[in-house]
Amino acid sequence: MLRVTVLGSGSRGNAILIDGTRGSVLVDAGFGPRALARRFALADRKPEHVSALLLTHEHVDHASGAAAACARWKWPVHAMRESLDALQEMPGGAPALTVPMALGPQIASVVGFDVECVAVPHDARACVAFILTDEASGARVGVALDTGHVTSALPHALARCDLLVVESNHDERMLASGPYPWPLKQRIGGDFGHLSNGAAAGLLAEVAHRGLRGIVLAHLSETNNTPSTALSRSRDALRRAGWSGEQLRAASQSVPTLSIDIDGASPRGAAQLSFGF
Repeated sequence: MLRVTVLGSGSRGNAILIDGTRGSVLVDAGFGPRALARRFALADRKPEHVSALLLTHEHVDHASGAAAACARWKWPVHAMRESLDALQEMPGGAPALTVPMALGPQIASVVGFDVECVAVPHDARACVAFILTDEASGARVGVALDTGHVTSALPHALARCDLLVVESNHDERMLASGPYPWPLKQRIGGDFGHLSNGAAAGLLAEVAHRGLRGIVLAHLSETNNTPSTALSRSRDALRRAGWSGEQLRAASQSVPTLSIDIDGASPRGAAQLSFGF
């Protein structure tokens, strides 16, 4: 079994639940324990079933709830050493139990998953994408958030995944004409900011294959993007690439997105915001 449920994704918080054959992990904890518990309940899940937290990086929308959530549910947090050091400087501090990770080809074993860390260019101390392989089934899920720009290593890492969660942060025209001040626009659209819809679509078209069962577009800007805009851009690119799958969704900031599993099916779970073909 491999199942992905995005509990929430955007500039106000990120958390992605991944269930495998032998256990469950949470990728990022950008919400406090109370908000996380509410989102777990909406997804018909329990945080007590999670055995570990993986952090992509230390920014508040990904890690602000890490210390409190780990204290409440006794999760160890796995992250790059630089990210763990940065947590020490945050108001909540670092969780009590931390496990440093390393970039590939070193593989960490975490609750029934083989986890590979792939460096991605973002203005954090050490931002990574994760490739999680279910040790029992061999099924793979890739999670790439806050990606800046697509490096040569990222498509190779995501090429054989069964499920993908990929950032599609902003529409290029909406960002350019939107209300943000120019320095912030430069940061978001720069090489160390966030992936645009076009960049995400290009990445997905490059890694699409017949075994890819489902895709969730994540970290959509509430100001500079819309779900329909992001989905349309990726859908067109995927169709041109020959991908015939039907499970393409846009994650919501406010509510959990309907789960996708290794069969591309939609099991139980609340998702007021899921969009298909």
